[in-house]
Amino acid sequence: MWPFRPRQPQTLKGRLRAGTKQLARGQLDRAVELLSEVVKRVPDSLTARLNLGTAYYRLGQHTQAIQQFQRAIEIQPDNVKAWLNLAAARSSLGHLAQAEKALERVIEINPHHPDVHYNLAVVKLRSGQGLEALAQLEWELAANPRHRQARQMLAEIKSQYG
Repeated sequence: MWPFRPRQPQTLKGRLRAGTKQLARGQLDRAVELLSEVVKRVPDSLTARLNLGTAYYRLGQHTQAIQQFQRAIEIQPDNVKAWLNLAAARSSLGHLAQAEKALERVIEINPHHPDVHYNLAVVKLRSGQGLEALAQLEWELAANPRHRQARQMLAEIKSQYG
């Protein structure tokens, strides 16, 4: 029986667990392989869609990541993680208006979600909306006064806009 090969997970649940472990270990190609198999056989698996999207995102395959996050949103429309990940993938492709809409949806679902106002400020700043970014940073700092990155960005914007 040589060479020894690791045993393959036989069940879909086992493949989902294995794919999630590979994602956590940074074995992204293997994670995509396992998680793709799960979503082919169980298209409505929210966890598999989110993890597959994350693997694609980390591989720099943002279009494929967007497809998985959109499908996750179809499965569970109020899933904050899916909306946040969709915003990140769209932002990475420079689709800032779409990223902004996704972050605004997160705020509708949970206006106190950590970092959502900061992330929206980043997108707005990249879109040339400095004053709107300023307002989002103030929201973030009201909820999380120790947010170092938000404080730093706020100071930079204030120095630019007076």
